[in-house]
Amino acid sequence: MPEYWQEEIAHLSLKGGRFVSEAPKETRVDHERLRTLCTSILVGVRVPEADATVVANLLAEANLCGIDTHGVIRLKLYVDRIIAGGIKVEPEIQTVRENPCTALLDGDNCLGPVGGTQAMDLAIAKAANTGIGMVAIRNCNHYGPAGHYARLATARGMIGISITNTLASMPPTGGAAPRQGNNAYSIGFPASEEPAVVVDGATSKASWGKLFLCAQEGQDLPEDCYVDSAGAPTLNPQDVMDGGGLLPFAEHKGYGLAVAFELLTGMLAAAPLDHKIPHPYKKLDVPGDNTFFMGAIDADCFAGADEFKRDMDEWVRFMRDTPRAPGVERVWLPGEKEAVTRQERFEEGIPLGENMMQELRELAQQAGVQFDI
Repeated sequence: MPEYWQEEIAHLSLKGGRFVSEAPKETRVDHERLRTLCTSILVGVRVPEADATVVANLLAEANLCGIDTHGVIRLKLYVDRIIAGGIKVEPEIQTVRENPCTALLDGDNCLGPVGGTQAMDLAIAKAANTGIGMVAIRNCNHYGPAGHYARLATARGMIGISITNTLASMPPTGGAAPRQGNNAYSIGFPASEEPAVVVDGATSKASWGKLFLCAQEGQDLPEDCYVDSAGAPTLNPQDVMDGGGLLPFAEHKGYGLAVAFELLTGMLAAAPLDHKIPHPYKKLDVPGDNTFFMGAIDADCFAGADEFKRDMDEWVRFMRDTPRAPGVERVWLPGEKEAVTRQERFEEGIPLGENMMQELRELAQQAGVQFDI
């Protein structure tokens, strides 16, 4: 097992080849306090406050929306890579080429949320002027939840598109070795009174984040989602860490989408493809090589903004009122659970397990800041 992963799960015991721990205890944490703590930790390891705030907002928002696999559980990775020299804390993000509708940026090994947010903000600005904006940014680090960036556009009343490539972690259909990343994507559609419809996912059945969360909490992996180094199905997180991989959803269809997203990111930006992206956990001191693709579309140039959002409301309600199958309490729209969870956690606090709380304490101590959540 790689040394970094040994450190990540050192607080768990390993018995019979499986991770075990006591039932996790949870603490409800105020989202603003969590944002402040994450910002302070990042500033403590030399990240400029403005950039630290961008990253902390993304992590806290992920937890608020119930996307715990991409929330503060990722902060340790960012801090460890910064300390090891794998992430540049003061990058010079540059424009490689640009026209009124498009741009290619170079992230200069920036924190992923910093580069991703800048790219989406630029896409939104271009869409405001021309109706559509498409921006790629290369030489970035870990992306975070794809839906976060799409929501930056829907909050401005625009359709948002967000895609990233990742290191090779899935075998192509019929293959036995990883060649393709489980490249993540999101498309968000604004509404008027209803929550935005945000399709958000990766091209694998389950994520690396799910793997780390299962390892941290002593749980088995979900079935039929991961394979070991021989290509056999496994429920054991360690098997995947020791050279296994992820499986694409819908077999060849998920594989095909992963291919398309790789070509829309790395290939389009003249950047490394999936199989050349270094592993961020195994090579903490090596610069990141992820590429993001951000798009924004102003519906006012098509259906008209007000009409589009009004029709979205009507369609959302139509879908929600679909007759339910036996045992189903509610039909959900993409992104709706996240909106409901966000409201609940906004009011009652974000639940963090005991292991996660301890990790945050250690990160605060390491950064020389007060642990106050």
